[in-house]
Amino acid sequence: MLFTSSADRLGPPDVPPVHLGGVVYSQAEDGRDVGAGQVGGVLVAADERTGERLWVLPVYANPVDPALEADVQWVYFAAMSVDADGRLRIVNEAGGTFLVDVRTRQVT
Repeated sequence: MLFTSSADRLGPPDVPPVHLGGVVYSQAEDGRDVGAGQVGGVLVAADERTGERLWVLPVYANPVDPALEADVQWVYFAAMSVDADGRLRIVNEAGGTFLVDVRTRQVT
């Protein structure tokens, strides 16, 4: 007998926020940047003291094909840390690694 599964994916991995220079960096709450039409790959910077959102930056593109089941296409952060140069190092679920210069908001 053949069994198939169509279970939805679990939520995004639990990636702790990074505190750096009075700013807290985290993945967007639901990983979405609706204006850009993508899910996952969105970094949020917030004031550490007040929690006020300072800026939002799409780190990597993750377009969703409307012809396919959406949730299986989502790619979230899997890990986030600070490198020796003070950049955020973000690794996503697909194994992509991205460096974010938080001063210039440039992604490499």
